[in-house]
Amino acid sequence: MNQRRYIQSVQRAMLLLEALVSHKEGLRLSELSEQLSLNKTTLHGLLATLSSLGYVSRRGQCYVPGLRLWNIARPLTETEQQLRERFTPALRRMSALSGETCWLAVPCGTREYLYIEAIESGNSLRVVSPRGKREGLATSAIGRLFLAYHEDLTKTLRKEGLITDCMNDELIQIAECGYALDIEKAEEGLNCLALPLRLDGYVVAALGISGPSYRLHPDYLRRLAVRAMRELFDIIKL
Repeated sequence: MNQRRYIQSVQRAMLLLEALVSHKEGLRLSELSEQLSLNKTTLHGLLATLSSLGYVSRRGQCYVPGLRLWNIARPLTETEQQLRERFTPALRRMSALSGETCWLAVPCGTREYLYIEAIESGNSLRVVSPRGKREGLATSAIGRLFLAYHEDLTKTLRKEGLITDCMNDELIQIAECGYALDIEKAEEGLNCLALPLRLDGYVVAALGISGPSYRLHPDYLRRLAVRAMRELFDIIKL
């Protein structure tokens, strides 16, 4: 998608809905204006339109999500639950193999991915579960894994100059070897591994693990990736 063809009012409306959903108690107009950096006139127009459609309701001086959102979210919630049920066994087995926190992530738009599940390790020094958090596609092993297997995502970021020659070579390597590594790129002292999860031959999610670099050496992560692809073949290669 060409960013120059994005419709600003649609972007603002979706950011507005996200803000309301993240504050169950509701938000005042002034709070929305400050949080979204939008003037009150613009917000009034957005809120009036969304209210007329049932996506926003008013509770006293606060605005809250409207019940019509449920009609849209329900199929997505069911899909997310299906992915959890399908791939949580892989997370559990990977956590047992590695002794590290493992999580399940899915693509979220053309720039980000979303963590939807996590199995936390018993290590005293562990990565805090990022469940529900979004990250940029070009910033981690999981993100680059999605880019390696989703040409449409890569095209979008390449048109915007966000895919360097070096990253492009890395994406080719990821597709060839079947996993992605992040050796202290996203964060100093943190190493990560990501494996693709497939349904009907398509990569629909990623299994990721990360931990302190002194514990997860690159050679160890490579051996772990090969072992996981062998022992979890029945789950991750469908």
